[in-house]
Formats: sequence, structure tokens, C-alpha cells
Amino acid sequence: MTDDLLARYSKPVPRYTSYPTAPHFHSGIDNQTYRQWLEHVAPDAALSLYVHIPFCDRLYWFCGCHTKQVLRYDPIAAYLPAVYREIATVSDLLGGRGPAKSLHLGGGSPSMLASLDLLELSALVQASFVTSADFEFSIEIDPNDMTPDRYDAMAAAGVSRISVGVQDFDPKVQAAINRVRTFEQTRAVIDGMRKRGVVSSNLDILYGPPFQTLEALERTVDQALSMRPDRLALFGYAPCALDEDAPEDDR
Repeated sequence: MTDDLLARYSKPVPRYTSYPTAPHFHSGIDNQTYRQWLEHVAPDAALSLYVHIPFCDRLYWFCGCHTKQVLRYDPIAAYLPAVYREIATVSDLLGGRGPAKSLHLGGGSPSMLASLDLLELSALVQASFVTSADFEFSIEIDPNDMTPDRYDAMAAAGVSRISVGVQDFDPKVQAAINRVRTFEQTRAVIDGMRKRGVVSSNLDILYGPPFQTLEALERTVDQALSMRPDRLALFGYAPCALDEDAPEDDR
């Protein structure tokens, strides 16, 4: 890698998971502005669709996403109709322009979705947008959410790539960041999806969390590589404050 590339990519950048990125939004951006953006999309523009599921069954100390912990499925079920309305609105404003090249389900933990809800969401997206022949459907998975019916539903819904947040396999590090899952759980997810034909996978790894040593990080990387993922993503640890104002009935 050249010095020029190192200098370019060593600087802070906006989160790449959303577009337009955060600096484009301010109090002057309203529904009408968003409507105009959609209406000016070129007829042949390639679209990337993102659906946010802002719920988790455990909050991780480093998570910077908009999400909340829930112990019941009720808040998720109540949220989905709003997602369906948004899909319909965006589809209407695009008026068939596209095609959509990809759909990503993030969160939160979108793997918390009930099997029938995931299938309904996928079917609605397919019916609402013109999709390309190489359409990719990716989803973030928490191994603690997975059950046999969820594996089957993801495959039936057309998921083609999965992403699992490994972070670190050291139990002491996991306890410190409140993200507990074993190497065996993660491997079971990779193997379970591969058995169903979903062969593309990504694993996220953290550097710099509490109690992590260089040896532990290298061991985690070696364990991750043993699962033969298509990609490893390395992120720096940045702890976040919990939202103590979240209503009790939503937790």
C-alpha cells in the first residue's frame, strides 16, 4: 500500500452504511426534501436498499447504531407496519426506476425477526422494486437469535450474504463489552447457512476493547479465518453511553 493511500484512509470518514451520509442531514431536511431526492433518481441508477431493525435482545457497549433492547417481540411487530408503509412510499416515488442491486437488513439485530415476518418483508421488497439479476440480500446475524426455522426462512427469503459480529472470542473481552457468543455458536451460523446454500459471509472483529491483548486479537483472527469467510472487517472499539430514557415497556 502506498503512502498516499495510507494518508487518505487514516482519516475519520462518515459511516458508510447510510446514504446520504450523516453530514448531509440537518434540521432543514424534511419529508419534501427526501421526496425531491427520490424523484431525481436517474431511471437507470443502481439502487442499494437498507432496512433498519432497531431492536436487540442485548445492548453492546460499543454500538453506535440507533437501537434499543427489547425482551418481547411486541415492539418489533408494531414497528414492521411502518417499515412496510415506507417501502410502499419509496417505491411509489421511484416509479419503477432502478434497478435495485442489493438489500441489507441492519440494526439492531435483524436476525430477531420472526420467520414469517422476514419472508413477508423480503416478498414485499421484491414486489415493490425492480431488482437486478445479480440482486444481493444481506443480513446481520446475532448467533444468539438463531433457530432452525430462522435458518430456513433466511434461505427461503433469498438471503445471499450474512454478516456476524465476532468482535473477540476471548470470554473476558466479551463480558467487558457485553457481547457474549462463542466460537462454536459463530461457526454453527456459518455452517448452518452454507448448508442452505448461503455461502457468502463477513465477520466483524474489534481492536482495542477492554482486556484485549495482541495475542488474543491474533487468536481471534486465526479462529475467524478458520471459518473461511469471504471478508473480515476490522473496527476500532468506541464505547457508547446507554439511552437511560428508553421507556420501560419497550425494554
